[in-house]
Amino acid sequence: MEDDKRDIEIIPPGESSHAEREDAFATSRIWVSSGSGEIKFVKLGPFQSMLLGLGLLALVALGLFFLSGLFLIAVPVVAALGAGAWVANKLGVGPFRRLR
Repeated sequence: MEDDKRDIEIIPPGESSHAEREDAFATSRIWVSSGSGEIKFVKLGPFQSMLLGLGLLALVALGLFFLSGLFLIAVPVVAALGAGAWVANKLGVGPFRRLR
């Protein structure tokens, strides 16, 4: 184990952190795990924030694209099942026939 212990900074509500006081241009932060049990918060600049937003937007767009394709495949299947149920009803077979 390493003897390198870092001080934990607890920031009360309404106050800025030590790093934000040193840097006048405080931007959004994102955490990055290095796999060694350590979590780092990385400061993102405007261009990096824009790239992150565009990447998330692309993921959402791809998800909607594939879900809409699945919907277009499901419509004929549901229509065929409905038509089969209607034909079965007209022929008097199936679980919904009337008892005579």
